[in-house]
Amino acid sequence: MENSKRNYTKKHNKIKYNKKVLFFFFLAVAFIIVLIPQVFTPISSDDTLYVVNNSKWSSMTWRYMNWSGRIVADVSSLILLQLPPFIYIFLKAAIWISLITLISQLPSVLEKKFIYNSKNFVVIFLLYWIANPNLGQTSFWTVGFTNYILTNFFIVAYFTLIFFLKDRNSNFLHIPGVAILGILAGNSNENTSIVVVLLTLVFLLIERNKKVFLIGLPFTVVGMLALLLSPGQHERLQNPAFQISRELSVFQRLWNYFSSPWFIDTFKSFSWVFVTFILIGFIYFFKHQLPRKNNLIYCLIFFFSAIIANAAFGGSYVFPVALRSLNGSLILFLISLAFFMFDLSYIEVPIYKRSIFYLVILLCFPFILTYYFATKSVISLQGQFQIREQAILDGKKHNQKEIYIPNYYVGKLYNPSDSIDMFQGDLNGLYGVKASTSIVPFNKDFSFDYSNKKLVNSEQISLNRSFGKRIRLKALNIFPDERTINAYSINFTFDKSLLKEYSSDDFILFIHVNWKRGSSTTETRFNADTSLNNQLSVDGKYIFSSPIGDIRPKDISSINIGIYHPLTKSNYVETTVEVNEN
Repeated sequence: MENSKRNYTKKHNKIKYNKKVLFFFFLAVAFIIVLIPQVFTPISSDDTLYVVNNSKWSSMTWRYMNWSGRIVADVSSLILLQLPPFIYIFLKAAIWISLITLISQLPSVLEKKFIYNSKNFVVIFLLYWIANPNLGQTSFWTVGFTNYILTNFFIVAYFTLIFFLKDRNSNFLHIPGVAILGILAGNSNENTSIVVVLLTLVFLLIERNKKVFLIGLPFTVVGMLALLLSPGQHERLQNPAFQISRELSVFQRLWNYFSSPWFIDTFKSFSWVFVTFILIGFIYFFKHQLPRKNNLIYCLIFFFSAIIANAAFGGSYVFPVALRSLNGSLILFLISLAFFMFDLSYIEVPIYKRSIFYLVILLCFPFILTYYFATKSVISLQGQFQIREQAILDGKKHNQKEIYIPNYYVGKLYNPSDSIDMFQGDLNGLYGVKASTSIVPFNKDFSFDYSNKKLVNSEQISLNRSFGKRIRLKALNIFPDERTINAYSINFTFDKSLLKEYSSDDFILFIHVNWKRGSSTTETRFNADTSLNNQLSVDGKYIFSSPIGDIRPKDISSINIGIYHPLTKSNYVETTVEVNEN
């Protein structure tokens, strides 16, 4: 009998050890997975304000009084972006994985079991990627990260702590921890701050031991009020852009929100989450198993809190709701799912016989696509960032009054909203360029990845013909635009800068695409003219790119290109490139 008990204990400890090893293995793999795109994500949008840290926009006092009550997010942005990049990149990846870990372990914390739940962790991790309403702007872009992942981390950390302490004897060290996390969670986002307070109230009502919830409640209220009643919130609403919404009553805004598709649309991104709920329900059904009552109650509480988080936008002054603002609702749905999955158990069942294994495989398909394209995009954007940066530094060196830079080419994404924020931000401050100098984006979309050396050096049609004034037209390339289906761009490469010989104020580069399709007997001309300022300098080449819509390479018979003077209506240079003989 004693030997049997000893063998059982030994076997139990081995299983527990194996679960622990497996959990930390998944943790390490997940950390590497999120670290890679973080390493390559360039600074963008509001990041520049905090990197430079020399304007009113990077002053916490000014922002609180004139712009936003998000003290936690704003202070965190400033702190992170003042650190060396390798440190804040590491911290971002660590916080991201910590958020997923806390969500997956929250049910075990509530039940005081503290098991290493790999099943919950993997499913939650995958769903965060594939069901994220705006992955790039909430998870890659640093200011977006602090506004969403970091603030949601504080929310989940707050619930983890109060669940951990609820049936324990509190000591004087616990109160400051609950107070600090309560304030941080309450000062998260406008919608989730309300939900944090409401959830604390609900737990206060349903839990027997109410002490820790009584401690946390006032501090979440303080954080929420500091956010919602900040002078900056009121001041920003005085902007003329909000005048129409400002003149509507709360009832009118709520009616507009709930009587239109706006509210329902906020849940469209979560289809994979809802599918997972349904599939797990089927798994329970076929296993003849049910979640325990307490877990089911908490599952429902967090599920409806996610709905309330989106409903709270009905009081907003901006419609439709920005996709990145839905991140809080996603986190609450994932917490609900963690409670729903928690009781799925497999005792000594081979992995290939576990239904959850096939659910993970199913989720891996969209995850692989999402991860591949999102990571490829930020790697490309990092290369483009360096090219744009060099153009700015060259312009600064030559005291240019206007510095022209190409737009970012995001590339193909599984979800279009996976992109980081493309807003330009304070580039003058970032590079120390005089305020009198304008940094201007190209007015013509650059429709291929110009960080790709293979594309830059490509010569689909090698020309090497004279273009006047010792300039040579080296090559013509027609690239597909990966961002959409059946779209192309036409690209000409020169060996010297056209701007050194022709003024962009007086001349333009005319590009006329002559094409016809199928059995058509008439030829159509497509005007792809572009400004000389849209000249990209990379690797000693000077490239002009112009979108041509759905005109395919095989549709094009010839292209006329040259230098045109609009005032005199004369061509200074002109040449014709034969593409297809019809």
